[in-house]
Amino acid sequence: MLYKVKQTLTEINKQINKIMNLIKKGIGALLVIGLIIACDEEDEFTRVAPEVSSGADSSTTAVFSSFSAEASGDGTIITVSPLTVGVDTYVVDFGDGSNPVTTVQGESTIHDYSNVEESADYTITVTTKADGYADIVKTQDITVDHTVESIETAADSPTAKQYNIFNIYTDSSFPIGADGSGGKEVIQDSGNTLLEFSRLHSETGVVELSDEVVVADAFYSGVGAEVIHFDVYSDFATGIDKLKITLVDGTNTVNHEIDDLDLTDGEWTSFDLDLASDFSSPVSQFDSIIFELGATGTANDHATITVDNIYMPRTTGSTIINGDFEDNQDFWKWQTFTDGDTNPFGSSSDGSDFDIDGNDTGGKTRGAKWSSSQSGGELRSSSSRYAYQELILTPGANYVLEYQYAIKDDSGTDPIGGRNVVGLILGEHYDDGADAVDNIGDNLGFHEGFIAEGKFSDTTDDFGTLVQIPFTAPDSGEVAVMFYAVTPKDAYIDNVKVIAQ
Repeated sequence: MLYKVKQTLTEINKQINKIMNLIKKGIGALLVIGLIIACDEEDEFTRVAPEVSSGADSSTTAVFSSFSAEASGDGTIITVSPLTVGVDTYVVDFGDGSNPVTTVQGESTIHDYSNVEESADYTITVTTKADGYADIVKTQDITVDHTVESIETAADSPTAKQYNIFNIYTDSSFPIGADGSGGKEVIQDSGNTLLEFSRLHSETGVVELSDEVVVADAFYSGVGAEVIHFDVYSDFATGIDKLKITLVDGTNTVNHEIDDLDLTDGEWTSFDLDLASDFSSPVSQFDSIIFELGATGTANDHATITVDNIYMPRTTGSTIINGDFEDNQDFWKWQTFTDGDTNPFGSSSDGSDFDIDGNDTGGKTRGAKWSSSQSGGELRSSSSRYAYQELILTPGANYVLEYQYAIKDDSGTDPIGGRNVVGLILGEHYDDGADAVDNIGDNLGFHEGFIAEGKFSDTTDDFGTLVQIPFTAPDSGEVAVMFYAVTPKDAYIDNVKVIAQ
């Protein structure tokens, strides 16, 4: 029951006696002051007198002021600390169906709520227990917000050249969605980006592509992919052990599924999945990717996976991509060129009147252009430009590199030997353009074109000069096509292709 303290000398003396008993039981100075100064108003403490006066100290009360519930760690670890005096123990019911915890007076109790829900409401109930005294009960409503702690490890980035990778999600992402998944993009201290999907007990992780992927034309018309790659991380204690991946073709309402993929506990797992055979049906196109728990898998704790490096490698073949330069510098540009220019050429609208299939278009098309300041060879400088594209061909097979070129015949100081356009085939791939230029002499085929009759439109039939260079693919199958010009005036190439013999 609640008492009111009357401000009379007699009553104050009684309170002082009570306080002395409370001090013996360990109450702090703030509680003493609170008992003294509580005047005609009801005090903030809940106190209970002995139920039976016989055998009990009638001058002592059990006091329960309040309790705190503080979150820590990932947000689900809650510490309950009651402020009590004159009780033996207290019982804490955390309101989530777990067994109540009994703790002695003066101590806190800690509880870790489930991580299955991202946010959940609970009611904590604290009940005091003291011999000879009635129980005192207090409750508090809390909201527990769980924060998934992101991993710091990352999968290795793909080593293939950027133009040999159709990037769905790597360090630089397409726009993504996470409908109903709670998915988020994580930026690590290194700057690397990852995709994190949680609560896969029943939810799914969804990656929405900004455009539909047509597999056969992923890189260019007729240049596609046969494999799709994923890197996935899961700590089984807080994640899942089996993964299901679905490629969704929204246009044709087809789901291409592969189920029960084995993950490795606490490590990145790489998957290279055959688009023709590994899924429930051959994949021709898709516009979203779904990640979820495998049919026979187990989900623990917050059931989180981390995903990185979703991409498709370019299919092995002899197709030159953007050989007509309609897409300007795409697929010809260097990623690295030490002390040089990563741009391959200057784009031009003064290309051949013929398209890459040999058809007369009736007018100029786009082409690649070099000016005097962009010349290489003996005019090489830090501004020189070299066009370069890699292929992986059938080892030992015979091919022909074909292209058209034109050189302006305006007056100018020609280099030794005359102005020219050079086309060649290198027998390996180079990461740095400077290394490729230094090894131009080590080639599988080479041609210097010296015919200078003006732009394509000034030549016979607006065609320019046709070049065909035969070569044999090396044992590695790795070749690279390369072009540059050495001229005081503009030079051009167009309609580049590699033809199997």
